[in-house]
Amino acid sequence: MSKAQQLAYTDKLGIEMEEATPERVVASMPVEGNTQPDGFLHGGATMSLIESLASIGAALVAGWPERVVMGQQQTCNFISTATSGRVRGVATPVHTGRTTHVWDVDVTSAETGKRIAAGRVTLAVRERRNPVPST
Repeated sequence: MSKAQQLAYTDKLGIEMEEATPERVVASMPVEGNTQPDGFLHGGATMSLIESLASIGAALVAGWPERVVMGQQQTCNFISTATSGRVRGVATPVHTGRTTHVWDVDVTSAETGKRIAAGRVTLAVRERRNPVPST
């Protein structure tokens, strides 16, 4: 899979990575282009940002590409909304076990710092079934 294929979904949302370590993943996303018909930030776009950041963090901890991660459950409390600018997500691990990870993700307005949403993602961690081809 090419890098372009790997990032196609996050590119559609306009997600820009700012930091990615096993302890913290930070990225921002524009509100424009990710709104519902009334002009508010779409809840699905917010959830996609949350799961993307948690998945990146879990993959870093788990040892991707030899081990893969996949979302099992996601919850989100929508606290406020945005109609312009950018939102920033910050993901931090709650639990990083051998087969399961739990990550918290806070989403805020990049301009004002106002909290938009608070999410939690549970991810499964598994050995890759088909070995990664060596380059």
